[in-house]
Amino acid sequence: MGTLLINPPYPATEWPIMPLGLSYIAAVLEKNGFEVQVLDLLVSQYSEDKLYRHMAEFRPEVVGVTAVTMNYPISSNILRLCKRFDENVITVIGGPHVTFCAEQTLREAPWIDIVVRGEGEYTMLDIVRGKKLPEIEGLVFRKGDGMVITSDRPWIENLDELPFPARHLFPLSKYRAFGAGGSLISGRGCPFNCIFCSGHRMTGRRVRLRNPKLVVDEMQLVQELGFRVIHVEDDLLTLNHAHVYAICDEMVNRGLKIEWNAFSRVDTVDRELLRKMKQAGCFGLVYGVESGNQEILDRAKKKITLEKVRQAVALTKETGMQALASFILGLPGETKDTMRQSYDFARQLGTSCFHVLAPFPGTEVREKAEEYGITILTDEWSKYDANRAVTATPDAGAREVAEILRQYYNEIRRYVSYQKAQAREGKLSDAEMQEVRLRSQRRFVWSLLKNDCIENLGPLEIGESPTKDLALRLTECLSLPLHQAEEHVMGLEAEGLLVPQVADRHVLWSWSRPFRNELYHG
Repeated sequence: MGTLLINPPYPATEWPIMPLGLSYIAAVLEKNGFEVQVLDLLVSQYSEDKLYRHMAEFRPEVVGVTAVTMNYPISSNILRLCKRFDENVITVIGGPHVTFCAEQTLREAPWIDIVVRGEGEYTMLDIVRGKKLPEIEGLVFRKGDGMVITSDRPWIENLDELPFPARHLFPLSKYRAFGAGGSLISGRGCPFNCIFCSGHRMTGRRVRLRNPKLVVDEMQLVQELGFRVIHVEDDLLTLNHAHVYAICDEMVNRGLKIEWNAFSRVDTVDRELLRKMKQAGCFGLVYGVESGNQEILDRAKKKITLEKVRQAVALTKETGMQALASFILGLPGETKDTMRQSYDFARQLGTSCFHVLAPFPGTEVREKAEEYGITILTDEWSKYDANRAVTATPDAGAREVAEILRQYYNEIRRYVSYQKAQAREGKLSDAEMQEVRLRSQRRFVWSLLKNDCIENLGPLEIGESPTKDLALRLTECLSLPLHQAEEHVMGLEAEGLLVPQVADRHVLWSWSRPFRNELYHG
């Protein structure tokens, strides 16, 4: 069966990273001889016409889409349009949101045929192979007026048997242009049970690890694809020190020079581990701190202390790496005072980011909201972006949360304005100037991508120079100063991400095409 996998859009406030889940599914299908295409609507303009054109050109028999909670509504609507185009196409949805809302999803969306629960690689393969649905583990589907819930699919015990993600099916040049970095996993699973997270239910409490040599092989591949930075997306990389040491030693022994970062917990690092990671190119760790109030941490089953947070952040900085402390506003027991404590604690730590509690399906805080004193204000899923209040506690409502967020974002804006002023006066270091340029480039590229500016240009008559002609047209499209557009276009062309094709005194610009590599099929 020809299979179309769709990467749905989500808000610009999120970081556009190529989805590993879809990439793995595509790789498994390809490895087993099935034709697969990917329609990536995250880094391009989304429209019904574009979706219909792709359906008409490919004529897939199966369409699969993934969804987290915030983009579930648009993912569902995409499948509705696919079913409208071809009523015989098999529509499949997977991801963390529908894993825990499978029956509700099928009741509300009659255009969705199948919900895949949990790890989807082999479940999707069974569907595409045409195996009888009742015999496929990890599914929910309709049968007559009812629904069939098949048995849970066991976790993939040997992750090394999975082929490398099929990154060649995605528009790599667009992700590279944004500077998003490449991503990979070294394992799956998390043994902790934080009440605001469903990760342990999606991938299991027992951590399954990949062969460190394969992890580093994939790092080299991602680097060869042109990515300068790698994000290790394990829920918790630093749990198993021997595993991390093996990866780092392999990188050092190969002389692999690439920057990477990862997610961590403050109670899983020490000075020796951090030094080894720094030696292997790790430039930063994201720590889930969540709150500056110990009682709230205990209630959230975080199992860390504020003192341990201070120690881990200090050690990380001492090693020469960045430490990003991530906080969640609105956890059970939150008050105006505890939010202020978190804000003050974040400022003491240095670099921090704030999110807002989103009680996602599958989380304990949602399933026991009343017990935890949480009022869920809405089930409008598109608002579950962790950047706005969708819950309240007795002493911290949406207004109080919004006030703390306002202060946080105002500080960011003041910092950005200060940097711009310093840049104009030539008072920034090289590293700070690079930060300013990268921020400007990302704004520019995101506008290009979400408006399909390059795709919609058509042939341009050759004038003074193809590059300047393109920059001039983009200033009209994006309302930017010419010098800014020209600087960014020159950079993208120099990296081979934007490619001009000259014919008959005209130039047609396009994003460079992805390429294949035998490692994908190893």
